[in-house]
Amino acid sequence: MKRISLLFFLVFMVNNLIGQTILEGIIKDTSTDEPLVGATVQSVNGGTTTDISGYYKLDVTNSSEIKISYIGYTTTVLPINLEPGNHTLDINISPTSTVLDVATVTGSKYERSVARAPVSINVVKPQLIANTNTVKINTLLDKLPGVQIVDNQAIIRGGSGWSYGAGSRVLLLIDDIPALQGDAGRPLWGDIPVENISQIEVVKGASSTLYGSSAMNGIINIRTGYATSEPTTKAFAGYTHFMDPEDPDKKWWDSAPSRYTVGMVHKRKIGNLDLVANGFYENYDSYYQGGYERKYRLSANLKYRLNDRVVFGMNSLYNRGEAADNFIWLNGGAGAYLPADNTFSERITTRYYFDPQVSITTKNNDRHKILGRYYYVDNDNNLNQANSSYNTYLEYQFLKSLFDDKTSLATGVVHQYINSDSELWSNTQLSSTNVGAFIQLDHKLSDDITITGGLRYEHNTQKSPEFFLGDTIPNGKVSESKLISRVGINYRLAEGTFVRASWGEGYRYPTMAEKFISTAVSGFQVFPNIELQSESGWSSEIGIRQGVKLLGWLGYIDATLFWSQYDNMTEFTAQNIDNMLGFQSVNVGSTDIKGYEISLIGQSEILGVPVNIICGYTRVNPKYQEFEEGSLVYNSITAPIGQTEKINFLKYRSRHNFKIDLEAFKESFSLGLALLYASEVLTMDALLSNYSQIQLYREAKPGGYLKFDIRTSYTHGPVKLSLLMENVLNKEYTVRPGLLEAPRNISLRFDVDI
Repeated sequence: MKRISLLFFLVFMVNNLIGQTILEGIIKDTSTDEPLVGATVQSVNGGTTTDISGYYKLDVTNSSEIKISYIGYTTTVLPINLEPGNHTLDINISPTSTVLDVATVTGSKYERSVARAPVSINVVKPQLIANTNTVKINTLLDKLPGVQIVDNQAIIRGGSGWSYGAGSRVLLLIDDIPALQGDAGRPLWGDIPVENISQIEVVKGASSTLYGSSAMNGIINIRTGYATSEPTTKAFAGYTHFMDPEDPDKKWWDSAPSRYTVGMVHKRKIGNLDLVANGFYENYDSYYQGGYERKYRLSANLKYRLNDRVVFGMNSLYNRGEAADNFIWLNGGAGAYLPADNTFSERITTRYYFDPQVSITTKNNDRHKILGRYYYVDNDNNLNQANSSYNTYLEYQFLKSLFDDKTSLATGVVHQYINSDSELWSNTQLSSTNVGAFIQLDHKLSDDITITGGLRYEHNTQKSPEFFLGDTIPNGKVSESKLISRVGINYRLAEGTFVRASWGEGYRYPTMAEKFISTAVSGFQVFPNIELQSESGWSSEIGIRQGVKLLGWLGYIDATLFWSQYDNMTEFTAQNIDNMLGFQSVNVGSTDIKGYEISLIGQSEILGVPVNIICGYTRVNPKYQEFEEGSLVYNSITAPIGQTEKINFLKYRSRHNFKIDLEAFKESFSLGLALLYASEVLTMDALLSNYSQIQLYREAKPGGYLKFDIRTSYTHGPVKLSLLMENVLNKEYTVRPGLLEAPRNISLRFDVDI
């Protein structure tokens, strides 16, 4: 009887196996041929996800089709008609053109749709970089809602104002690794390889739990390009001609200022090795008298796949240049493009970094990543302000999916060491060490609701001589620790409608430059402040993102209410110390910043012509929480133009900011328009306003500024020719006090795929 039962069982199993249809293969990116990890493949019998090599295996018995989906890619449905048995099918899928489905890693360390994020995130694709002839990426970022670039400092939603010499509250990343100059805490935009960018991700709001100090106001993450399955080479050359200013008295030149640029990138796969090599050269004669820049930049990214689960990488960059510019104008009249006394700076800069990386994926798709960087900066300056520094960074990440992929865990540890020697602090060796540990969990309560929670512990130590700059630093060391947190939620209210809310703490310790700088600029002293304290605070937002797919429109409308509070905010403030006038980085107490933002981003059709749109309006109301007559804060600010009473409004901020960028495509032609408006800066430092006719200029030209640009291009096969005009109306305007922006200029750019 047992033998008969066993026989029936074997017959049943054989029949079942004979009738079963199994499909297996690799899911890849169409353009790069890269395997996609974690793509979902489904049939009527269920689904599976791809492993580190993009491999899937699926039961497709009685299935007439399979469905492949992946964040940031177009969902693909393939019909199948297979006989029982085993079959192999490799499938290539394409990145989505829907802005709601664009993937980002910055907000959580792993791929996630921007629509599902609990915070505001904007993503910029490389096409806009080429179409706008972007030489430095900071000029492009000014097109994004809520983002302003003032004197090379990034400002998000009024979280900062112009503060010369102060560290940035927005963290710049290059391929997920911090890229601020270590001792000064400022972004070096010239190190970003504009010729090889795959995506720019901008996170608005406090992100210190994942990225540490300097991320208290947001993050700008530059993700560079990767090797493609077929070798590709792209090159470009550009020329810019600066025209006469609106006021002919301000023209100082006989031969018009100009800029020449060339760039190239080559990508290829050589067996298991991915290679990306790129270079850039710029020759620039400025519209500021005596100003110029001559530089070249070389970069190479290597990635070697030891096997399907272990990948080694090495990114590198070398940047060498000579430049000269002025800090502030001679006066607000005919001398607006001329340098004030003792503010004209000439420098030779050398910068380079090496980024070793290792990525290991286990059989159950746990990911271990090690990211490193050695970053060297040398600035040789003619004003006794030379400095050199090196920065080492090491981060270990562990990424894991839990509870049937409902929970994503990101955790890790970080170590950063900065060493600096500068004439700005009397050629004294200073150092800083930072260690941190972070953890973040993203959990799907349902298909519609995702919650986020994170913690970070950070410990920072700055070392200096015990007796320094006329003060005593006990043991020559200042140490502090901080525990910060964040929470957030994203709720898909309906198809294409996402509601989000978040609250996150921010933390930023003072840079070496803020604490120890001692120099002079145009007769003013810049004082050190050894007692300067760290900034901390929180940032929150409630927002709704509504996807729109109607009458040819494909994109989203986003509305956000935001509120931030900071303690010990640092501002560059006028001081009278030992009967000498000057400026110093000081803690101005607590601040409160409220506002709202509305943006419209996507693609549409107007009269049958495809049009890309980026549009946004931001309103901020930034205030000091301790604003009393006679206080340092009260005494340091000016009254708004046309008023006699001082108002409580943080310095160097505009209340209103509006921008729109439109680009239409018709066959081989394109036409783009860009408009940027910022209302007047209401308050500024009272001492600076009385210097070099700055207050007189503000009174003569109140009302903020309006900038209008236009561009067009023609593409024929592998060749593209672009014509661009910036400041079409030739309006005279300043973004920050004492520095006039560029007059009308026209650029010609030639791109070719070789």
